[in-house]
Amino acid sequence: MFPSMLSRSGCLRVTRVLQSYLDGEIDPETSAIVAQHLEECRKCGLEASTYRTIKTAIAQVGDEAASVDRAAVERLRHFADDLADPPTPGRSQA
Repeated sequence: MFPSMLSRSGCLRVTRVLQSYLDGEIDPETSAIVAQHLEECRKCGLEASTYRTIKTAIAQVGDEAASVDRAAVERLRHFADDLADPPTPGRSQA
């Protein structure tokens, strides 16, 4: 499913399933492939680590989540979207 896992296309494939992987929602075979890629690819490993840190921070907030700055949440969403689909030069952003 993920040939040439250290290639750019391998990173793109992992990025597409990363959230499901972190949530434990993918099959064991794909999970093992993603785990291996995260061990070998610094960029994707850092991305996964960032998502885990954000997820942990959100879980620690618990009931205080209602007081979270909505603008900050929106900035985080845009940041995550850019990680998944980096802007290309010359392409306008909305």
